[in-house]
Amino acid sequence: MKVSIIIVNYNTLHVILPCIDSIVTHTKDIDYEIIVVDNGSTDHSIETLQNDPRLTLIAVGKNIGFGKANNLGLTKAKGECIFFLNADTLLKNNAIKLFYDFANQYQGRLGAIGCMLEDKEGNTIHSYGSFPKMSHAIQKLLWIPILKALRLYHPPLHNKPANWMKVDYITGADLFVSKKVLDECGAFHPAFFMYFEEVEMERRFMLHGYDNIVINRPRIIHLEGESSNDGKTSRFIRDTVRQQYSEYLYFKLTEPTWKYILYRILHPVLRQTVWFNPNVSLSDKWLYVKQLFVTVKTEDNEYSY
Repeated sequence: MKVSIIIVNYNTLHVILPCIDSIVTHTKDIDYEIIVVDNGSTDHSIETLQNDPRLTLIAVGKNIGFGKANNLGLTKAKGECIFFLNADTLLKNNAIKLFYDFANQYQGRLGAIGCMLEDKEGNTIHSYGSFPKMSHAIQKLLWIPILKALRLYHPPLHNKPANWMKVDYITGADLFVSKKVLDECGAFHPAFFMYFEEVEMERRFMLHGYDNIVINRPRIIHLEGESSNDGKTSRFIRDTVRQQYSEYLYFKLTEPTWKYILYRILHPVLRQTVWFNPNVSLSDKWLYVKQLFVTVKTEDNEYSY
């Protein structure tokens, strides 16, 4: 088996079926398997997917988060390479074969590979980034709101490589990595529920001397936001609160203790502007403020630096 494709599903039957169809339609000349890990869906996903001969279904029975679910799928994977793929994606060409061929031709120590993701209109969207730093996070809270108010803020552009380029990390929507690298460096840290888990993992790849690479030939559409919509909480809670906790966790794992403590002291002060946001309900504002003071658990620092 060359490639194991692992997809986490949580109430996303409406997008995971087209995703699987796109894999089967476009993937040629390479042996692969599809593993779907279901995080306790209630949208009839299990009843539908368990009868699909194209995949292996792992039904968790509850929502254990993105990283843990991928790790569970990894225990069943038979491939020499692993392709972590979001449920809300669509392959537009033989992307998996292109990833595999590049991995075998690369003259260096290769960590994760990804591509320049597209939206439904074919526009390039967020596909990679730089490793977060607390200083940058504080500057973002201080200066970007001012620049936006003055209409002077321009979001950074993501360059598209002529062939390939090294990056700090690739977004978790499409991560192609060899099983050997995961065995050496570790997979997703179990303390993360959602957000920052791929960044922390790929930072470990880098610290072990591996390159994270974006290549330009695979084409994958990412229907952003579909895979995280649980239908029970507001978008503010789902995206902002969970992301905030994961950011704290990332910094706690990767920064010196004194810097992390200083950041946790300063951050609640800088984030009080949430009270002036008319688009956020009072209950959500209160939940977010409480999140600023939550204790972050790292599960005994499973991966050390």
